[in-house]
Amino acid sequence: MYSKIAIKNVKKSFKDYSIYFLTLTLAVCIFYSFNSIESQKVLIDMNSSGAGYIHALSGVISFISVFVAFILGGLILYANNFLIKKRNKELRLLFIFRLCLYLLWYLILM
Repeated sequence: MYSKIAIKNVKKSFKDYSIYFLTLTLAVCIFYSFNSIESQKVLIDMNSSGAGYIHALSGVISFISVFVAFILGGLILYANNFLIKKRNKELRLLFIFRLCLYLLWYLILM
């Protein structure tokens, strides 16, 4: 019985979860790309004439990386809240079902 309910729920929610995981994957890719720019071999091997530019570029990239981290953190929180709101009714029904089971077992054992 539970396996049928679980499979039905997975089929029904597959679209929502796929969008969620795609969003998280894209967020990690963007964050990694911003953080990996500073360690590129081309930037490290630049001659001394461009050292000032590289230092300024590193500072700008660090600032942008923090900004991107805040944006992606907000995106992750929004996606989590979206999924919780979608499953709110289901979670309430599961809570009521479990409560009824606990009450039933309490009445049987008393």
